[in-house]
Amino acid sequence: MPNLFTKKWQMSWLLILLLSVCQQHLASAQTQALRGTVTDSKGEALPGVTVVVKGTTTGTTTSSDGSYLLNVSPGPGTLVFSFMGMESKEIPYDGPGVFNVALSEDLKTLNEVVVVGYGTQKKVNLTGSVSVVDGEMLTNRQVASTSLALQGAAPGVTITQQSGAPGGDAGTIRIRGIGSVNAGQNPLILVDNVEMSLDAIDPNNIASISILKDAAAAAVYGSRAANGVVLITTKRGASGVNVSYNTYVTKQEATDLPQKVNALDHMKLWDVAQVNSGLPPAFTQQIADYEKLGPDNISRFNTDWKALVLTNTGLMHNHNLNVSAGTDRIKVYASGSFLNQNGLTANTNYKRTDLRFNTDLTLTKKLSASMDLVLNRTDRNWPGQGSPETIINRMLGYPAVAPGRYNTGEWGEGWSNINPAAQAEDGGFSRNIVDSRILKGTLTYTPIEGLELLATYSSNYYTGNARTFTDQYRIFEADPANNTLLFARPWPALNSLAESRSENVQNLFRTQATYNKSAGDHNLTLLGGFSTEDFRSVFINASRQNLLSPDRPYLDSGDPLGQTLGGGENRFSMVSVYSRVNYNYKEKYLLEVNGRWDASSRFRQNNWWKLFPSVSAGWRISQEGFWSGISNIIGDAKIRASYGALGNQALSSYYPTYSLFEAGAGYNYYFNDVVNAGYALTTAANPNIRWETSKILDIGADFGLLNNRLTITADFFQRDIEDMLQRVPVPTYVGLGSPFVNVGSMRNAGWEFGAGWRDKIDDFSYQVQFNMSDVKNKLLNNGGTPIISGARIQQEGFALDSYYGYMAEGLFQSQEEIDNAPFHFGNTKPGDIRYRDISGPEGKPDNKIDNYDRTILGNYFPRYEYSLNLGSQYKGFDLTVFFQGVGKRDNYLSGTGSQPFYSAAYQGSMFEHQKDYWSPENTDAAYPRLTNNSIGNNYVASSYWVRSSAYLRLKNLVIGYTVPGAISKKIGIGSARIYASGQNLVTWDNFFPGFDPEQRDTGGTFYPIMRTYTVGLNLKF
Repeated sequence: MPNLFTKKWQMSWLLILLLSVCQQHLASAQTQALRGTVTDSKGEALPGVTVVVKGTTTGTTTSSDGSYLLNVSPGPGTLVFSFMGMESKEIPYDGPGVFNVALSEDLKTLNEVVVVGYGTQKKVNLTGSVSVVDGEMLTNRQVASTSLALQGAAPGVTITQQSGAPGGDAGTIRIRGIGSVNAGQNPLILVDNVEMSLDAIDPNNIASISILKDAAAAAVYGSRAANGVVLITTKRGASGVNVSYNTYVTKQEATDLPQKVNALDHMKLWDVAQVNSGLPPAFTQQIADYEKLGPDNISRFNTDWKALVLTNTGLMHNHNLNVSAGTDRIKVYASGSFLNQNGLTANTNYKRTDLRFNTDLTLTKKLSASMDLVLNRTDRNWPGQGSPETIINRMLGYPAVAPGRYNTGEWGEGWSNINPAAQAEDGGFSRNIVDSRILKGTLTYTPIEGLELLATYSSNYYTGNARTFTDQYRIFEADPANNTLLFARPWPALNSLAESRSENVQNLFRTQATYNKSAGDHNLTLLGGFSTEDFRSVFINASRQNLLSPDRPYLDSGDPLGQTLGGGENRFSMVSVYSRVNYNYKEKYLLEVNGRWDASSRFRQNNWWKLFPSVSAGWRISQEGFWSGISNIIGDAKIRASYGALGNQALSSYYPTYSLFEAGAGYNYYFNDVVNAGYALTTAANPNIRWETSKILDIGADFGLLNNRLTITADFFQRDIEDMLQRVPVPTYVGLGSPFVNVGSMRNAGWEFGAGWRDKIDDFSYQVQFNMSDVKNKLLNNGGTPIISGARIQQEGFALDSYYGYMAEGLFQSQEEIDNAPFHFGNTKPGDIRYRDISGPEGKPDNKIDNYDRTILGNYFPRYEYSLNLGSQYKGFDLTVFFQGVGKRDNYLSGTGSQPFYSAAYQGSMFEHQKDYWSPENTDAAYPRLTNNSIGNNYVASSYWVRSSAYLRLKNLVIGYTVPGAISKKIGIGSARIYASGQNLVTWDNFFPGFDPEQRDTGGTFYPIMRTYTVGLNLKF
């Protein structure tokens, strides 16, 4: 639980500060108003400019339209206008009035400062590959998960969404390809240098995001940065008092879902499949009854499973209130956010509460401190008898002839007692609550000019509490003779309750020294630091069945017979020493050298430590004298290059070098007339494993053209992963799980391109940003043995986890074609898929289709990702249109997604688009002949079911209006903006109908991605 006294201390600071500011205003009975608008050199409004009365703490910041209003004491004074990247300007006044100011670009600071590892750098002096995303861009795309707002925002950053379920809709982030097989593929996410989930933070609290993509940029994070780093900087307090409130309401719906055939079509098509499978029709009489009498929902059903299952509202709303207040000694930023997201199925909901307090203190001229407190709770509720994805899979698979819900409200048996609508509504609950408390304190001391000493400590403490109650629902059966319903049975046979608790704490301590020195045209920065990190997790879980009081489910009311109990503890620690040297001459020739020594507890002592170095250099050609002739066209030009190494040790096992024992009933033994607890060695160990290493080469260029209205950046990169940590299969007779070994190598190579244009025509401002990137993955060495898992393979020379199966060559049109073709399967008929004879035992075609004929069919990783962001502002109106897409990507469909009447467990149904099946009357069909699920020749993994899922999507559209400042100020509001937006509005693709191309490898078990419609309000006071 959060420390109550710490929270009270933070709230007390805020209360004292607010009272002191109010007292300052009340102390003067008379004031004079100073107002105006701040623009840049091109006349564009500048929001967020600090306006302060010189020599005092009285000040404010400009609103979104660049306007400001400041009430000051009577008499003359001077206003100071300051903004990052702009030259400060002072304007004297001797009474109330309007003071409009145009700020010029600050050539000394060269426009922009970028957050990098453990510090900041001028963007023009960067030699590594860093992408920056402004926080305002994220808030324009209001979504539940912050990771989704980053999609398409930066080249080289791949974000894919596999589910739209509340609490499960986060995007998977990959930076420049797949970084490992087993040692983790996710980037390091740091919020104010504290590791936490990107999706636990409200986008309204984010000031900026820096994405470190190459070794030079990420090297100071060492082994934690092998897959890139995402640095999030949150907003902090400023002088004066500023209050803002942001809220929105969203309606969600599925982007796409396949349409299922009705009951009558299902029976007719099933009989076709039966006949094609050599069996008699099954529904002859029922078909006649349906055609004559129609469904009555007693003995003849036409169940609309979609309408029964998707009963939730899909509504989502978010509220964010933040206060920024400060003096010259103390500044506080306090924020509270609440998100409530409903799903599409009953009992599907997600809530997130986020409280943040960022405090900055100036203790002396040389000593400053900061303390941040973050309290976060996520509360996810899903049905108890299966995940929303499983329930939707059954919704799509069950035929309309199955009884769903009678007109009187009782549940039908669905199929074999499984009723997905009953599971969602009356099948219990699965609730998962995660409470976290992050506490961070920092002291910064500047003993002499240019030297900064820093010490920081952070503690991320979070607990998980999960309860899954599987309740029974009551199944009824119809008695058509008496036109009534009879209670049949409860399902499942027994109810059950499973609970788990976990307590986790991650501590980080870091000390750092930074020294800046300039001597003439020479500029040097030295950085060195030491950090320690430790992680501890304790967990326990238990379950019981047959609870006596299902209305109040607790473990102690369950039957001890068959109960389960488990638990354990994991620990992990790291120690690191890091350094960085930056040197530049006239900010023209740039050099950076990084090094980090990491030690990980996952390895044995002889392999604890490893050095990960990097070096990068840049040349600002535009600073050369010979460039002056074209400086009016290309004002800024820089080329850069970097090379370095990063480590990876993020295995799923905390103790990969040790043999593991397990306990269980299967290991118990009988001795001395007593059953004794047994233990078994289950995993082999390799004490000699060492660091997995990524070596990254990056060559890039940055240009600013036409007075920086046009900006261009381009990169080429190659990333080689060596000494990969993999599990190599061992013979089954060994009886142990495979150990980790260092074997194999992999390469990601690609390029990135970004171009932006900003301009203004009178009152009309507009911006265009285009990003495109490509990365190609290749497994160079895998120990010589391909690893096959289902429809995927890890094979040297191809992309990791490529699709693997038969090469399809259309459909057989006649028995003669079958007789003249290589032998396929004993029951092949016209209308079945024809496969290519590729190889045999001797390595050449053998006129037989078998496992030797399987080959690489493609891979799922996106290629040629692109995005286009269009923004414009006219007076109070603003419009943003954002497109995002993938130029090349393979995707595989199987199971319920591809096969009509799939599953031996139930007589599944089929979709409307699958009616285009082969028959003698429809030989140019899109799909094979219909068969029942006893014949699966057509549904083995093959190229027939691998299709391009390249797409273009209207990802986001926002239309907003900002109320004129004169009107908002009359009602006591600094600014007010209303907007309407849509997410995932339109998708253009050639994938299978009803399936979203972004979701990969679906077998019909998925939760659809959401299309959203939002209205929102932004207020500043």
